[in-house]
Amino acid sequence: MFETGFWTIGRWRGVPIRLHWTIPLAALVFSRFTFAPGFWLAFVLLVLVHEMGHAWLAHRRHLAVFDIQVHGLGGVCRHAPGSLYDNAIVAWGGVLAQLLILGLPAFLIQLFVPIRSVFLAEMIWAFTTTNLWLAAINLLPIPPLDGALAWKLPGLWADRRRHRKAMKAKRDRKRQAAADAEDAVSAARRLAQDALDQAKKR
Repeated sequence: MFETGFWTIGRWRGVPIRLHWTIPLAALVFSRFTFAPGFWLAFVLLVLVHEMGHAWLAHRRHLAVFDIQVHGLGGVCRHAPGSLYDNAIVAWGGVLAQLLILGLPAFLIQLFVPIRSVFLAEMIWAFTTTNLWLAAINLLPIPPLDGALAWKLPGLWADRRRHRKAMKAKRDRKRQAAADAEDAVSAARRLAQDALDQAKKR
């Protein structure tokens, strides 16, 4: 959707991280058109961490990551296509990253640390309330949102587990059949040897 208007701010494992000029507009909308610089900064970090969560899991699944984009409609981590199972795992990366890396620490700070700075309070607001809203929206099972793939993971995981059990049972049956055949051969050899020994005694 966004082809131009990006600014490359850095690289992660050689992957370019790009910000689009529309991201400040989205931050302004989510801040309800109020002057909230702490919220604006936190909102950009929130979307960036979300996309980097996708990139990290894509890397763990050995999928090449081409770039990480943050724009007014959220962002995108462009990576090589994997299996449906791989893609479902990667789909969870964004929400898990934003909740665990930003949401949980911000919640604990809000709970136990007195917040006297307006700037910090705005950041905490973004990392908690806005974070939860964005996570909930992203997990809706509607393409192109992450939930369209993410919620397939439990079923795919169960299918893989059943397949592995079936393959293990098949391998066990083959090993048992081979062992039984070996036992039969050994028994036949023993019988033949016993018969030969008896013949020699006579």
